[in-house]
Amino acid sequence: MVMSTQPNQQPTEADDLERVAAQDDLQRLTEYLATRRVLIPRRPRRLLDAANFTRDQLLEQIRQDALDMKQTPFEPWILELEGMKRLPAFSSKERAHAFSRTISRHLSKVFSLACGEVLLWEFTKNLEVDFVDLNLYSEKSWQIEVKRHGA
Repeated sequence: MVMSTQPNQQPTEADDLERVAAQDDLQRLTEYLATRRVLIPRRPRRLLDAANFTRDQLLEQIRQDALDMKQTPFEPWILELEGMKRLPAFSSKERAHAFSRTISRHLSKVFSLACGEVLLWEFTKNLEVDFVDLNLYSEKSWQIEVKRHGA
């Protein structure tokens, strides 16, 4: 695993996981993440163009998507950026909402955001991802390279 930090925009108070990550001690962060659950966004059922709906129609579509998600198995939202598979992970709901707002603006789409709470390293054992992006699009984010056994 390799870790790098990336400053971003909106200033907020650091939470427990951010305080550990900010020490830039990969071993300590890895040990902490073995016991500290994180939020992983669920792949949205669909991305909606807000311009095609009234506010009420849009809210109804998002509500329906949220209900539908409860009926289907959890599938993480793995982003493909620059040929790399990246798994966003968040230390809090606030950090997940910052991601949702920013990616919604980038895509010019809206979606229902749902997250699962997991132990990161247990969860990623069987996932094909190159990086975990901790608190992506928050004031401070961390990129952690995922190394596979035998790789």
